[in-house]
Parts: sequence; structure tokens; C-alpha cells
Amino acid sequence: SFVVLTNKQLISQMGFQFPILLTCMHMTSTIFFSYLMMDVYQVLKKEHLASAGQRRHIGLLAAMFAVSLMCGNWSFRYASVAFAQMIGASTPFFVSVLGFIFFGTVFRWQVYATLFPIVGGAMISTYGELNLTILGLFFQLAATFTRGLKTVWQGHLLQGEEKLNSPNLLRYMAMDAAAILAVLSLLFESKSFIAWLRSDEEGDGNYRRWYFFLLLLFNPMSAYMANMSQFMLIQMSNPLTFQVIGNTKGLLNVFFDILFFGTQVSGLAALGYSITLTGVAAVLKGAEEVLKPSHLQTF
Repeated sequence: SFVVLTNKQLISQMGFQFPILLTCMHMTSTIFFSYLMMDVYQVLKKEHLASAGQRRHIGLLAAMFAVSLMCGNWSFRYASVAFAQMIGASTPFFVSVLGFIFFGTVFRWQVYATLFPIVGGAMISTYGELNLTILGLFFQLAATFTRGLKTVWQGHLLQGEEKLNSPNLLRYMAMDAAAILAVLSLLFESKSFIAWLRSDEEGDGNYRRWYFFLLLLFNPMSAYMANMSQFMLIQMSNPLTFQVIGNTKGLLNVFFDILFFGTQVSGLAALGYSITLTGVAAVLKGAEEVLKPSHLQTF
């Protein structure tokens, strides 16, 4: 919740409108703390890659991860945190569909029945959004789809034949993602970033500079902890269960968005979100039982 809310504050209220750079900072922080934990303090065991295929799969995961985070951060220019969480609550739908397409993963039929209220609720929330913009909706849908794809691929790399443990997969993925994001940031944000550095603009909230830089420091640090917990949860359960449990965080984000940013949520949007969460809760009952998992051997 802290990462999402501070992303919103930095991008939309403090004038730091560089979502690609901010996401790159998250990945750089992950690399740094992974180095400390594995190479310096040796708290976590360091593992090496087993094959070129594994390296290629991690590169694909990094691209998915980068696009998902980038689209999510981009959406904060045009949409509220509450709306982002309402649309993001439909991620289990994409996880279940993409899991079947790529790896033949099949759940109990009750799980698929609950996808209807999940998607229907998200559609109602979209219709009831007070400040809906096409760009905000587009970036949120793109972020939700790629998040689902990333989660499925992540589960394969954490639980497949050539599996890595959570800290090592996160470290290798962060290296590739940081490189991708650094190039994209140079291409699309360098000019506006230089102009921002030369200006005295402080955003809409008239925040003190020390608070801005403190937030810019702790935001990437907390991103490492959030990413680590996500990877560990997927390895201990499965991608669908992870996304279902993650919706409890979304509920907190909506609450804090209303509390701290004064976001207004219509009754229709709240109704749609409630329907989605009801479907998500029903998914949790059947998500642990995977009937026929199979894994893609090559890509």
C-alpha cells in the first residue's frame, strides 16, 4: 500500500511525472538490496542460472514486469488509486485464463464460475467512475493484463523444472528490468526530466523539498520489500491464490486514497468493486486445488 500511495503522490501531486524512471529506481533498489543480502551479508543463498533457456525466460519476465509497473504508474497521471485498484481486482480473471493458455493449468469449475462477477463488477466500477478518462482506463487495463501474464510466468519460473528461489529470481529479473527501463526512460523522459531539474516546480501540494527527497528515497526501498514478499507468496502458493490475496491490499489502497487524497467514489463504483471482491473471495476457496497443471517446456 505504501508503494502505490507514494507512487501516486510523487507522480500526480509532487510534479515527479516520470513513471518509467520511478519504476527503474524500484528495480535499481531491488538490485542493490539483493546484493547486500546475498553477496555482502550472505543472509540469502545465491543461486546461478541453469541454462540459456532459463535466462531467456527471466528476460521475458523482466519485460512483462517492466510494462506492468510502467503502465500502472502511468495511469496515476489520469486516474485515482481507487479506480486503479477497482480495475486491478479483476487480475485473477487474467491469471486463470493465461495460466490455461500457456501452461494448461486447470482449476475447479467453481473458480471459473466466479470470474463472471469479478469481470462484471470491474465493468460496473468503470461505468461508475466519476473522473473516467480513456487514457486512465487504457493504462489500467494494460497494467492489469500484463500483471496477470507476469504472475503466471513468475509462477512457472518459481515452481517449474528449472526453478529458482524467490530472492534469486527477483534479483535476475530486476537486472534485466532495470536495463529495459533505463533505455526507455532515456528515450522518452530525458528531455522533460532535464527541464524539470532546471525548474523550481514543486507540484500541486507545495511540499517541502526535504519531504520530497525523503519520499523519493523510501519509495524505492519499500518497493524491494513489496516485490520480495510477492515473489515469496507466489512460490509458497500459486499465481491465482497470490492475486486473490493481493486484493485485500487493494481494498486498503482504496480506503487510504479516499482518506488521504480526498478521492470521491460513486455508489455505483463502490457496488461494482464489492461485486468483484465477492467473486474474488469465492475464487480463494477453489484456487488452492489445481486439477491439471502442465508446463511449457520451450518458448
